[in-house]
Amino acid sequence: MHNPFEPLAFRAAVTPDYPAFYDGQSTLSYAQLHKTVVQVSEKLAEAGIGSGHRVYLLLPENLAFIATMALFHRAAVSCLGIPGADIPEQPNFDFVISLQSSSEINGIQNIVLSQEWFNDARIMPGLEPMQAYPSAEDICRIILTSGTTGQPKAVGLTPALIEQRLYRNHLVWGSATGNDLNLMGHSSIGGFMGSLQTIQAGKVVLLPASADAFAKAIRTFFVTSILSSSTALFRLVNSHTLSAADLNGVREIRLAGSALSPGMISRIKQICPQARIFNVYGSTEVGAVGMTQISKPELVWKTAVVQPGASAEVVDDEGRAVPDGTEGIVRVRSSGMVSGYMAGSPDNNEFRGGWFYPGDRGAFREGALCLTGRESEVVNLGGVKINPAEIEAVAEQMPTLTDVAACQVERADNSEKLALAYTADSTIPVSEIAEFLKARLDATLVPTEYFQLKEIPRNAMGKVKRQELSRDLSAVLRGSGS
Repeated sequence: MHNPFEPLAFRAAVTPDYPAFYDGQSTLSYAQLHKTVVQVSEKLAEAGIGSGHRVYLLLPENLAFIATMALFHRAAVSCLGIPGADIPEQPNFDFVISLQSSSEINGIQNIVLSQEWFNDARIMPGLEPMQAYPSAEDICRIILTSGTTGQPKAVGLTPALIEQRLYRNHLVWGSATGNDLNLMGHSSIGGFMGSLQTIQAGKVVLLPASADAFAKAIRTFFVTSILSSSTALFRLVNSHTLSAADLNGVREIRLAGSALSPGMISRIKQICPQARIFNVYGSTEVGAVGMTQISKPELVWKTAVVQPGASAEVVDDEGRAVPDGTEGIVRVRSSGMVSGYMAGSPDNNEFRGGWFYPGDRGAFREGALCLTGRESEVVNLGGVKINPAEIEAVAEQMPTLTDVAACQVERADNSEKLALAYTADSTIPVSEIAEFLKARLDATLVPTEYFQLKEIPRNAMGKVKRQELSRDLSAVLRGSGS
């Protein structure tokens, strides 16, 4: 495959009348979607976008998908911005496409997708043939890792890498008959690859722009499978626009992007009692590594059975494999992985010896890779190394807490302590939480500081922004925060 646009062109030729796209307002067949994308491509050419140009998208999901496919048609390079993040200085971008009315954003020419712009696009011929990238090894899509440190890194995907990942993704994609609802977001690797996978399968790309539209999509298009981060799934459920009947047909839920807790699994089983729940493990850099079914809440310690085409090892600090059951550093590789980050991205030596080191710690148990925490998040207090995940795993068992995160904080006297941030539906006495933890944790793991928050800061994939949390809570302790 020399262009990810090819599957759309194939589907438009073979199944032109099949539904292809729904965003809550418009439903397009494959023939209509193909023509719309080509018309937008021709309109973008008028603005000066051509082969090889790098284009940063500041658009909602539905428009970002159309623009992405149009940029593939032009053999240009697209990148959808992470919500709430600034345009990075590197890699350099030639254009921005947004709904903002300014002619430039951060000194980059901005193409404004106004209603007038779309009206003009609709009268374009829609006949121009697809342009091929110079080779299957040329970058066609840039994914910014969502990151928890505030420093996203740029991953460049080529048509060849995308094709390899599409082939492997069938092993972690939904097997239930019906359509898939992808809540991951196109700025993430899961959201982006999910839509391409949907087109390849000849199904409907569902990108509803509101909670009401999500409910309508589920009812109208026989949704049987959901791919999501836990954060996005609960945000949809908490909108209260979905009834139990709406979710009754869901047979598979695949969760990716963050660790699961027994409480999450129990709640999902209450919401979707008929659904099988799978934990999917992978990364932007490597793609899918594997998955495992979580048949009951107490099995959340399992992260993934490694799939064919991918490899995972647990090693010590010297890079030597450790025995099963022994915790160590996780490293992974696969067909379709990138060899490094794009120029200008922070480099922490994550790629070495043909492996990618995602920063996870874990062990192999009963044939499954089991993550135990993050290398960068291990807290060192007085020479004692503490994994926040151990504290969170116990705190999550307290029924009155709805979300938890542990971190290191600094008091006004510059002493460093362990803290637990939590959310709950009502005010919970700190003594009650502390006693719960003391009865189940070693004394060195029991936090001394407690903070009830409205929301735990998490990135788009549901991972705790631990550095941000630590900074904000330390500011509160010093009297400079709220």
